[in-house]
Amino acid sequence: MCDKKGSTLIESLFAFEIFITVIILFVGLFSGLYEKESTIQKNYQMLLEKEREFTYSQDYIDIIEMALH
Repeated sequence: MCDKKGSTLIESLFAFEIFITVIILFVGLFSGLYEKESTIQKNYQMLLEKEREFTYSQDYIDIIEMALH
């Protein structure tokens, strides 16, 4: 009497809900990852700029002496 050739509407909607949930999860994770990566890149550029200012403002001999002490 009950022919199980295809999935019912409820099963299809449940599978679609799982699919959409996974997509939303991945989009959220990748956007958070991109935000953290851009923050790290910005901090790294700021560090390089400060290092460049420090290197040009002092003599290399003074820098080596500070590193050795």
